[in-house]
Amino acid sequence: MSNGPIFFNYLMDIKMPHIILECSDNIIESDLKPICIEIQKILVDKLPTQLDSCKSRIIRHKNYVLGDNHIDNAFVHVFISVMPGREQKLINSISEIIVDRLKAFFLESRDRLNLQISVAINELPESYRKFKKN
Repeated sequence: MSNGPIFFNYLMDIKMPHIILECSDNIIESDLKPICIEIQKILVDKLPTQLDSCKSRIIRHKNYVLGDNHIDNAFVHVFISVMPGREQKLINSISEIIVDRLKAFFLESRDRLNLQISVAINELPESYRKFKKN
């Protein structure tokens, strides 16, 4: 298969997202898979994309500094990479929906910690390539 425009157009049709949820290790919620599943469902519904093309990863950070380094400072950041071509208004809307879901999911951490929640959705570069065994 060529890596030229036809291949890139094929990738554009897949519209596959990568989801990386990073958080400080003092987050109270222990099982973060449910929120990743929920984010995937939001992306399937709103981008749209196919569920089997979603790739989610969870990274808990033990070494981090937030502000004054107080022990109760905590963060959750979701970084999402998508294929290019979507309207910025759609991306902004999806970001807001995901922030709202994160606020609801991390309710206990919000109540007990100085929690910062953020979401960034960026386009994958044109050089992105994927292999998937059918």
